[in-house]
Amino acid sequence: MGGNLGNITQNEFLSVPDAKLTADCSTQCAPGTQAIQACNNDDSCLCTDATIASVVACQQCMFADLIQDFRKMPDLRAGSVPALSAYGAACNASDVHIVVPPAKLALALPASWNGPTGEPLNLGGTIAYVASGAILSIGSIVILCTM
Repeated sequence: MGGNLGNITQNEFLSVPDAKLTADCSTQCAPGTQAIQACNNDDSCLCTDATIASVVACQQCMFADLIQDFRKMPDLRAGSVPALSAYGAACNASDVHIVVPPAKLALALPASWNGPTGEPLNLGGTIAYVASGAILSIGSIVILCTM
């Protein structure tokens, strides 16, 4: 994986230097870390469905934890779709040429996420805002024209 991290090895992929993420996701990340270490640089092992699923589970935990705590990503590898895309690209670029479908690398928003919400105006509020904007606009034009 390139970018600001430079090239990292597969053993560094889930090693995020953030104590809170490491503690919160230790249960979900242990299988991924163990699977990567057990593969011992074997691309065909690193790109199996089981290894990818455990890596995605770890990334999903970090992603959900960052959203829940409303904090920015402390590291480019933490809960990162681009990091997972790079992992999939590395599988495709390896000697075994395993194409990982993007759906297997996708992260889902946590169920507790309430996301950006729209606050629509009711009809009366909309009329009041448009009328006040029109009055200010017409007033500004009248002032400019009478100068």
